[in-house]
Parts: sequence; structure tokens; C-alpha cells
Amino acid sequence: MDRQKILTNLNNFLSIQSISADPSYSSSISSAVEFLQNQLDHLGFQVKIIRSGHSTPPLIVAVREVSSSAKTIGIYGHYDVQPADPLSQWHYPPFRLTVKDGKMYGRGIADNKGHIIQNLSALQELITTNKLTNNLVVFFEGEEETGSLHLEKLLKKAKKYILKADTFFITDTGLFAKGITQIFYALRGLVYLELKVQVAEHDLHSGLYGNQIINPILAIAHLLSKIKDSVTGDILIPNFYQNLRKIPAKELNLLKKVKRSVDNIKTISGAYQIISARQLPSYLVTKILPSFDVHGINGGYSGEGAKTIIPSTASVKFSFRLVENQTVKEIEQKIRLFVKANLPQGVRFDLKTLSADEPFYTNLDNFFVQKTAALLSDHFGNKTLFNRSGGSIPAAEILQRLFQKPIILTGFTLPDDNIHAPNENYDEEMFWSGIEALKKIYG
Repeated sequence: MDRQKILTNLNNFLSIQSISADPSYSSSISSAVEFLQNQLDHLGFQVKIIRSGHSTPPLIVAVREVSSSAKTIGIYGHYDVQPADPLSQWHYPPFRLTVKDGKMYGRGIADNKGHIIQNLSALQELITTNKLTNNLVVFFEGEEETGSLHLEKLLKKAKKYILKADTFFITDTGLFAKGITQIFYALRGLVYLELKVQVAEHDLHSGLYGNQIINPILAIAHLLSKIKDSVTGDILIPNFYQNLRKIPAKELNLLKKVKRSVDNIKTISGAYQIISARQLPSYLVTKILPSFDVHGINGGYSGEGAKTIIPSTASVKFSFRLVENQTVKEIEQKIRLFVKANLPQGVRFDLKTLSADEPFYTNLDNFFVQKTAALLSDHFGNKTLFNRSGGSIPAAEILQRLFQKPIILTGFTLPDDNIHAPNENYDEEMFWSGIEALKKIYG
């Protein structure tokens, strides 16, 4: 394995600022597509670029057949990344590979470019040494960080290639701890919304109109305070918890094996305080409960000095994470009814869903999951754990629903990889060990 060549490839990939959330980076999205197409061409894949409109990041699909009688492994990844803001908090340039003190730094190195390079490097080793025994369908999307809005449509266009897969690997998660692998069998869904509230045609003088005019920021704050009980952690939208799947004892026993102490959660997250909800242990609430969070509020004046206004408009971005038996459509309807009922009369408002995906759950009792768990246990020398993630990967639920094949979610980053944050990183030892593990899985 030529490590220097792999690091060069990784640096070249990280240097492409393929930020899907910002349309001004569309040329970088195209550069990422070209980079991956060249990589796959070089490995002898038949590469197809599947498009859905001029502005939608395309799906890259690559097929390589060893034998008509061999099993076919599907490999998913995403080439888009989060914005690097705030830049002032990065210790190293975000769009360049920096290796220091056993860590590899760069935006996207953990999510998901590092894993993509690991996959390509493992496949190259297998191909060049004639040790590849499985057929391959590799596909990479460019909208995961914005909710994979067009992925289902793109996958349907690529159906004749994707259908060949007997199982799908999604290497977009991480290790439980260094050298301790885990396979995720459940992911939470997501409904991400933006609410805009308008109370007047223009900003107004707070002295002349205070007590007379509704303040849109206060209206939003009041609404938000009614969504969640700050003491119990309960979401107060009527029937929000209706029909939730009861977690069986067997599954709870699995989750006890991935239990983290409050102190450990504090260390990993850097948070000052760990809270819980619905009287459950804190290690469970991100796994088996839905949640509500506010991501940003905008309105009024926040510059230097004082400006005594009642702003005419304000907005908020917020989201709900969903679990099994909750659907995006059902939760959206409940949210809309609640917002309408709890905003003051007379205000104008616009509520938009910016992204959404369904919860994911898969059965652990299948050949591919158990074989992968055994291979990972053998390679790392520790028993592979089974876990649920509080995060969302839209591709998992979409692939399962469209193709009805086993989905295997795993990866090799550490819990302190700073995914989506400044100084995103990948443990150097686990990066190289991950390539060796993937060779055993795909071989």
C-alpha cells in the first residue's frame, strides 16, 4: 500500500470545497465529481454520471463485475461537506490535509471524504493484487449534508445498476472507541424547518409602539418555549409520542454495552452539563427518543451600540429528530397545527420544511451484518458492538425502502472527530487500519 499516494489523493480531495449548502460552490461540486470519476476510471470501473437538473449535484455510479455468479456489494458515500465556519476556530487550514500528533485534519476528512478515500484505496489494493472476489456497485452523492433531497430520484434513474447489489455498505459512522468497532442498526429521521414571522411593513420605534405592537422575536421565543418542557424534556406538541415503537429488552441489553457515562459524554462533547429527557438515562435519549432543537434565531439589531426598534420580522430555524413509527408527513402536520395555534393573532408567518428524512431501522439477523461484525472483530481484536445513532443518513432509509437489501452502517472515526465543527479530524492509526479492514470485507 502506497501511503504517500493515498495521502496525496486525500489532500487533493479535501482541497475541493464541495459545500452543497451554498450554491456559490457549484463549481467545486463539479470538481469533486471529476476527481471521483477519474479515480474510478483508473480502477477500471464503468462510470455513469446520473443527473437530475442543472443545479442538483449528480450521483456518481460505478460498476465492476468479477463474475456473474459472485455476490455484489454496494458501497455508498457522499462527496459534499459542511461549511468550514467559523474559520477563526480552526487550528489548521480547513481545506488542506494536516497531519499532526497522530491526527489528520481537514473539512470532510471524517464526514465523508476520508471514508471515501479509504474505500477507494482498499478497492485499489484488491484489484491490483487480483484478490477481489465480489462484484461492486459504488455510488457517491453530493447532497447528503443538505438532506439528500434528490437522492431517491437519482437512485431510481440508476436502478438497473443499483439493483445488482446484494447488500449496501455505508461507511459514514464511527468507532465506539479506538479499536472498538460498531455497526449501527437504527438512525433517527429529521424534519428541519424555518419559520418567518412578520408583524409590520417596517421596523418601528420601541418607545412609540412598545406594548402596542407584537414583537416578532418575543412571539417566536414564546412559541419555542411551548414546544418543550424545560424540566422533563418532553415535547409538548399534542400526540407527538403517539405509536412510538417500544424498545424490547434484548435491544436495551445491546445498548447497555455501548453505554457512556455522563463524564465521558462531557469529555467527548466539550459540554458543561449533560441533561436527559422523559426520566431516561442520558446515554439513551439520543438513541431511542425523538428530540427538538433550535439552530438559530434571526431578527432585529445585533450590531454595536443601541438601536431601539421593534423589528418588523424575525425568523428561526429548528428541527425535530424522529424515531421508528414516526413519519415525516405526520410530524410535519402536527408541527404546522401547533405553530398556527400558538402564534399571536394578526401576525403573518411562513413555515417551510428545508429538509426531511425518515427514521431507519434494520434487522441485525442477516448474513451480511453478522459476517461483517465477525470480520471487524477479528481485524481489530475486539467484539463488534451494535448501536443506534441519534444522527440521520437519508441514504440508509431510501436504499432500504427502494431495494429491500441489508444495510450495513459502520466506519472508523473516533467520537471526538469534531464532525461538522472546526478542526474536524481522523485518527491516523484508525485511518490506515480501516483500509485494511475494508480489504477483508470487500475481498
